[in-house]
Amino acid sequence: MVAISGVTPAVAGTSASSEPSERISFANQAELILTLVGYAVGVGNVWRFPYLTYTYGGGAFLIPYGLSLLLLGIPLFVLELGLGQLTRRGTLGMWTKLGLPRWQGVGLAAMMCTYLVGLYYIVILAWTIFYLGRTVAALPSGHLPWSDVAPGVTCPTKDLYLHQTVADSDYLVDSITGLLNSSFIASTWCPAKSGDQPPAEYVLKTLQPTRCPARMAKIFWEEQALNQSSGLDELGGLNPGLVVSLTIAWLVIWLIVFKGVKSSGKVVYVTATLPYICLGIFLVRALTLPNAFVGLKFLFEADFSHLADPQVWIHGAVQIFFSLGVGYGSIVAFGSYGSKSGNFVRDATSVAITNCGTSVLAACVVFPVLGFLAQELHETDPCISADSLDSLKSIGLSGTGLAFVAFPIAVSQMPGSFFFAILFFFMMLLLGIDSQFAYIETLATVLADAGWGERLPRPALAGLICFVSYLIGLIFVSRAGIYFLDLP
Repeated sequence: MVAISGVTPAVAGTSASSEPSERISFANQAELILTLVGYAVGVGNVWRFPYLTYTYGGGAFLIPYGLSLLLLGIPLFVLELGLGQLTRRGTLGMWTKLGLPRWQGVGLAAMMCTYLVGLYYIVILAWTIFYLGRTVAALPSGHLPWSDVAPGVTCPTKDLYLHQTVADSDYLVDSITGLLNSSFIASTWCPAKSGDQPPAEYVLKTLQPTRCPARMAKIFWEEQALNQSSGLDELGGLNPGLVVSLTIAWLVIWLIVFKGVKSSGKVVYVTATLPYICLGIFLVRALTLPNAFVGLKFLFEADFSHLADPQVWIHGAVQIFFSLGVGYGSIVAFGSYGSKSGNFVRDATSVAITNCGTSVLAACVVFPVLGFLAQELHETDPCISADSLDSLKSIGLSGTGLAFVAFPIAVSQMPGSFFFAILFFFMMLLLGIDSQFAYIETLATVLADAGWGERLPRPALAGLICFVSYLIGLIFVSRAGIYFLDLP
């Protein structure tokens, strides 16, 4: 039987004297809470939650999301944090302490899942470091690396169906802005769906615009950042820029975890709090952008018809599991380093609510930016509506597309574009670091509990984990790396 009040549980027949006399712990409860917030609040809050909200009915998605938080997320978070605090062990040793050694396979599965996630999650950090580095390097030029107005950029021709009364005008493209003359936008025909044919009074006109922000952002992502090959069957060698970025990412993670929670507990004072300052700055900027209202309207005007789709409820629950990080063993590991008398119910509940509140806050930043983006792209492509976000699907808003294509397009059109580009990728880096070191800390905790901590000093153990993981993860920064990451 597991004792709750001040008694350490153990396997029957095991004396308390055989337990380690002291376990490393956080300096205070604030470090534990900040670590948990940093672990739960990651890049998925910025790109995955807004995308799901965009896809599944706007505000209507908050209903399955909120119910999943209350019925699944908070109870599981409380359970895992409480078990860690009670047993003072990681996800593997916890079962032995509970007198259920045969259940260690569950802990092993959680540990392996966490490790595999960590292998590819850090690639997002590598992409972010690459973008951040290229942005800083481009400062002297005055043009972002994906800018469509940089010297030497040539935009492709654009086919449009224009009303025959204006098709032969000499002023279709404004000579100053390089955009389609706004007075002719209303005379453009756009297909409602694939295969639609234009009315007879509209004629095909090929134009040579000088602005193409969406195309340049996609080219930078696919050809410079990823330098992707044609498919899985063509590895194409390593991508040097991403190899350097991945190396930097793993060195940063090792420097954070090399002394366990003694070092990481201090780092989270910065990495778990600065993203909120960045989000606050972005929120003010986003709400003052032209056409921001269109984005906010899309977010808060709920389409309740989506609630009849089972996929909406499934994705609401999946997002809670994905965002809170329950089931990976990291919460158990961090709980084992907290105070033995900590109020784990209060702490777990507050962290879970903070995480979900951050997702909504991020959505309040992302959607006004998308509204602004819709207006900017409408000026370069009349078939992208400035009054709706639906047509933005053409630039790709799922997964990485929102963070590495859509947002870079938007910041490139803002005054002070370099400041906001650096701020965005710095924020993404901080969000990713906290989640990534949690994955590594989970594995290190399990190995230390298994006796590896007595054979290897903690810095060496952390270094071994990071180095082996780095070597395995090189496949994700090959030219075919994106295809491995996208495998179902």
